[in-house]
Amino acid sequence: MKRNIFILINTFIFSVLIWAYVNLNLTYTIESSIPLQIKSGKSQGVSNEIPNNLDVVLKGKGWGLMKVLISKNLIYYLDLTAFKKDTKIDLMQGVGDIINLPSDVYVQSINPNFIDVSFDNTISRMIKVKNNTSVQTRERYTVIGGVKISPDSVRVSGASSIVMKIKYVQTESIVFKDVNTNISRDVKLIDSLGNQVKIDPLVVNVSYRLELSAEKTFEDIDVNVYGVPIDKDVLIVPPKISISLRGGVEELSKLTSKDIKIGINFKQIESDEQGEVEPTIELSDVFTLIKVEPQRFQYIIKKKQQEN
Repeated sequence: MKRNIFILINTFIFSVLIWAYVNLNLTYTIESSIPLQIKSGKSQGVSNEIPNNLDVVLKGKGWGLMKVLISKNLIYYLDLTAFKKDTKIDLMQGVGDIINLPSDVYVQSINPNFIDVSFDNTISRMIKVKNNTSVQTRERYTVIGGVKISPDSVRVSGASSIVMKIKYVQTESIVFKDVNTNISRDVKLIDSLGNQVKIDPLVVNVSYRLELSAEKTFEDIDVNVYGVPIDKDVLIVPPKISISLRGGVEELSKLTSKDIKIGINFKQIESDEQGEVEPTIELSDVFTLIKVEPQRFQYIIKKKQQEN
């Protein structure tokens, strides 16, 4: 019985191999999308939109097409260094030498077949990085301050008409989940303009500080009025304020009432029509304000008595 099963298995495997050999020697047509990579000179800035990928139709023997599907290194390299002015390029011209294909596979068609290339003066400038990462902390933990990005600006080179319009370069979107310790990660930048600009570097580091979360209330902090004319006095009612903050345990332990600046600009009082004003509270971004008591203050303006 076991011998019969062994024979059946071998027969099945042999049949599959024969079937694969016969079919892979037949001719097929497949569609594929391959990257378009531009090579340009230092003074050549491509100012119009160039596709990042090309849709190609490949025809050939099954063996060759299987190699193409397995390989991930299929790229169309377009060398623009020989062109001195705006031009229209036939992508099918010399395609066999540009794309490294097995000898029994050829390109039947490319979409787009032609591309227009416009040139402009090349410039290079430093552009700020915009963070698209965020942190979801474990319970009872909090992020201290904002994210730190290194480097916070990257060099972008390309056609002046393109580069001058770029306001920032974005990181990829990542959410770091269930975090309970400081975190530092390398993240990629989104190269949305592809063949039009070059970004250096293409990877930046993002880091976050975390601590155990805590809350602390500071009572009876003085409310100061600044910008008061020399001939006037201002009395704030009530004269003190209490605030509650949330932040890291270590940061809160170092904070005192003297570190918290709370004030009212005399211009607020002059322009006020309700008889109450709201103070400005200066805090480091490592803290979150969760409660203020009172939130608004009344005031009395007095004229200073002149000394004899």
